[in-house]
Amino acid sequence: MEDRQALQDLLTAYCTAVDALADVEAVLDCFTDDAVFDLGGIHLPRFEGREAIRGFFTQVFKDMTHHGHFNSNLVIDRLEGDTATCRAYVMGMGASRDGNSVLVYVRYFLDCVRTANGWKMKTFGESSLMPLPDSLAEIHGRA
Repeated sequence: MEDRQALQDLLTAYCTAVDALADVEAVLDCFTDDAVFDLGGIHLPRFEGREAIRGFFTQVFKDMTHHGHFNSNLVIDRLEGDTATCRAYVMGMGASRDGNSVLVYVRYFLDCVRTANGWKMKTFGESSLMPLPDSLAEIHGRA
């Protein structure tokens, strides 16, 4: 139960940090140094390593005025020692500085590892649960 709560807390910390649009380091703290952040399942790029992930979120924070991510249905598919594989449903919404808005219903796929600083995401994948709006690529496709 402690690991389950810690993995849920990791997902919540990630969503909260992304929604704050203020502290890229708080987002990066959710990942391992060699993490892969793969948005291919929603037709956006894949980023390898913290610096590439930093670049993506730095641009996101510049482009957006508001974010809201709500996660539910966390399922731990595998928990073995210091590794875990999880998935969750997420509703994400945002407003961009150019007046565009986005609302998506997606599933996150996470491979996590326990580190000296708690659970971190080693791989992050995303796929759509509902059809994706054109505004998603308009807002985030240039990162």
